Amino acid sequence: MKSFSYKAWSVSGSLKIWFALIAYLFVTKIILTTMLPDAFADPAQAAFFGWIPLGVIATTGLIGVALSQRAGFPEAWEGKRPFYQNILFPILIGFGIGALMVAIDLSSGYTRLIAARHGVSRQYTDFPSMFFVFTSAPIIVEVVYRLFLIPFLLWIVSKVIQNDKVQMFVFWVLAIVTSLLEPLGMYPDLHVVPGHLAILLALIYFGINLTQAGFFRKYGFLAAILVRMGFYFIWHVLYIH
Repeated sequence: MKSFSYKAWSVSGSLKIWFALIAYLFVTKIILTTMLPDAFADPAQAAFFGWIPLGVIATTGLIGVALSQRAGFPEAWEGKRPFYQNILFPILIGFGIGALMVAIDLSSGYTRLIAARHGVSRQYTDFPSMFFVFTSAPIIVEVVYRLFLIPFLLWIVSKVIQNDKVQMFVFWVLAIVTSLLEPLGMYPDLHVVPGHLAILLALIYFGINLTQAGFFRKYGFLAAILVRMGFYFIWHVLYIH
């Protein structure tokens, strides 16, 4: 495993990937604005795709990408890694989690309770809208939960403690803490479903975030994003609920 170490600001490969992802975010914003204005069943969801929030995501993520190199994370794309590590494996992991979520909803119907809480008949709308929204949303989610927070805090630690084992321990502490952010933020929604189901869903969302953190550390931020893209593609794009 790649050790934490200081590196020059040679992040051209990762930066190219990041700029391509941001370009896709902006294209999605234009498509949603001009061609799919009714994409969101809940207007509150549309706020994440405003120009100002997207600008903040682009800038914050750019800082996170740069700092991830300083903190010893691998490039987002390395030609020496096989295709299954760069692309296929993370997507398949996401597919598996998405299929699990579909099975849980088919057996419990819990998404109807959450939709009712938001005052809508169902949470999401049509396939084309959800394809663009939920192939873009993983980029936003990655910045909010990992891409800035973990590299920034780990970079600070690496400037003080020059010890790979300590830095690895700190990374996993940060990975666990940041993986709690999403399930904790979902409390208002989980509060309306039965207790045992709420605990199961919280554990699944904690698990996917921790999985993404592991992929981020091992294969770079693109692999982490692809895990969630695979998850969202099954859970939100193909299974519209």
